[in-house]
Amino acid sequence: MCQNLNLIMNKKYTDYLNNIHGKILLGCDGFVDETYEIVEVRKSPTDFTAMKNLRMFGELLVERADGGVGVELVPKRRCEGGFGVNTARLAGVLGLNPVLPGLYGKNEIDPAFNEFKESCSLYSLGDPALTIALEFNDGKVLMSNLTAVSDLSWDNFAAFFGPEKLHEMFSGVDILGLGYWSLTADFDNLFKGFMQQYESLAPPRRMFFDFADIQKKSSESFVQSLELIAAFNDKIPMTLSLNEHEVFELFRRTGVDCPDQAPAAVATALTAARQKIGFDELVVHTPEFAAASSVADGEAHAMQERQTKVIRSAGAGDSFNGGYICASLGDIPIKERLVIANAATAYFVTHAAAPTREALVAQIEQAHDH
Repeated sequence: MCQNLNLIMNKKYTDYLNNIHGKILLGCDGFVDETYEIVEVRKSPTDFTAMKNLRMFGELLVERADGGVGVELVPKRRCEGGFGVNTARLAGVLGLNPVLPGLYGKNEIDPAFNEFKESCSLYSLGDPALTIALEFNDGKVLMSNLTAVSDLSWDNFAAFFGPEKLHEMFSGVDILGLGYWSLTADFDNLFKGFMQQYESLAPPRRMFFDFADIQKKSSESFVQSLELIAAFNDKIPMTLSLNEHEVFELFRRTGVDCPDQAPAAVATALTAARQKIGFDELVVHTPEFAAASSVADGEAHAMQERQTKVIRSAGAGDSFNGGYICASLGDIPIKERLVIANAATAYFVTHAAAPTREALVAQIEQAHDH
């Protein structure tokens, strides 16, 4: 019986992914990530043990807080970063050709973004920002020089593309995404500029946000952005995605009590927070589960086994977002959207790549909660 049910569910996911279609537009950032690991113990010029846990690094900083801290960095990779490309990765592999205006290189596309040149429509407004990433098995520390992103304004965006290109870019969009509110100085005006395009064009079916580090911004600016977005929720249903840290910061700032961190309890708290901020949908992703609350679909959660053979954690949250956006192009229940997003994340952190359709279904089957 259980095997038959699994076969039915797997066919449902396969059928969905084989027929997926829609236009995705994601803006508007661009980072190059230089990723390092920290040497814990060096045995020889070529043999060392890397610091495995983020907590170990934090404890080291606290232990030496009254003096100085020196660490040895070993380069791991130089690669793409940011909301746009990392969120679009799965959509590109699935053949959806997402549209990505952003910062990918002033005169030519930076080599860090080469993998996206054929699978996505890249439109570059300038050079990317730089992020130094310290990567551990259970997390990462991201340190960004935000000058390039901070200088990006809606006026720059509109002047660069012009009316005709803007009309083409924003026409026929199914899902519109805007990311990294906490890292983008002109986020509110970029959002307003996006919304202006839909004064004359048919609006997208949904708009998707990843605010990133909510704690970085003041409560005043946070509330201002939420109210601005909520004012358009009746025209374009708004989805806000958060990680396990950001969601409890949202609860704190909105006065929502969530003493129990069980998935069902978190989903219920999401409903209370969603109603307070006036968004159509709230989603949270953690290493063990994802949960959501939606006006149309109610509450749901999907369990996900914590991955132990992690080879890349930077971009995990964006991979979840990309999976959820792809799952939101069709008419499938919210639980199944979470399952697809979880599987996209699990595959990415263990392969440093987006899954094919077949690999995504195989990953879903491994989750035992679909």
